[in-house]
Amino acid sequence: MLFSACTALLIRKTNPELSLALSAAVTALVLALTASLLQPLQELREFSRSLFGAGDVYLLPVIKCCAAALTARLTADLCREASQNAAASAVELIGVLCSLGAALPLIRTMLASIGEML
Repeated sequence: MLFSACTALLIRKTNPELSLALSAAVTALVLALTASLLQPLQELREFSRSLFGAGDVYLLPVIKCCAAALTARLTADLCREASQNAAASAVELIGVLCSLGAALPLIRTMLASIGEML
């Protein structure tokens, strides 16, 4: 990772497109290598399903929000690296809207639960 960052910095002045491609490739490689870290999340999903019976209703919107936030952050950082600050801001705004959209089923479920208690 450090080697690729140094290489990207060295070639940025002479070939900025290649520097951006290197950064994107290293980001994809790091994401692929860390995919195994999601196993505890699957175990939490199974645990909540066995405990509550309908664990996906509560857990999946949270996972979707986190995924949207991470995707937006990485994409915005790549846009900034390509000196596209306006595009980075737009990506961040879209990430917020996607997170809000993913959270709506959870909000509805919570409001319905509160309504049943009253």
